Amino acid sequence: MKKCKECKHKVEDKKGIKIISRHDLEKVLFQSSKETMKEAVEEAVNKDANLEYANLKYANLEGANLEGANLKYANLKCANLEGANLEYANLEGANLKYANLEDANLKYANLKYANLEGANLKGAKTQLCTTNFSSSEYTQAKQFIKGLK
Repeated sequence: MKKCKECKHKVEDKKGIKIISRHDLEKVLFQSSKETMKEAVEEAVNKDANLEYANLKYANLEGANLEGANLKYANLKCANLEGANLEYANLEGANLKYANLEDANLKYANLKYANLEGANLKGAKTQLCTTNFSSSEYTQAKQFIKGLK
């Protein structure tokens, strides 16, 4: 235990993993006592935590159950989501640039305005997921469709 600098009361040290905002690195969206980022994110999702704008860049979320997660505008750049369950997840505006989504379940997921540039979608299940690509995002749309093969 340590003492609070301002009031000198004893304060418990919080250990574990903090999921922070991508725009304000001081803002903690969720804190977990789990030991891995995968476990912490799954716990947050199970507790219906709002992970909107979460900074999960480079996170190893392989095989994670993120069904129904609110990851709107989250930074998942270079994240490993191989085999992850993202069914009904809200990934609107999420940065999935170079993310590994191989064999991920994206059924009914909202991918509107998501950045999928360079993302690996090989074997991903995308039935009835929502996407939209503007004419300037032709390359991303092509990669998305190619990744489904």
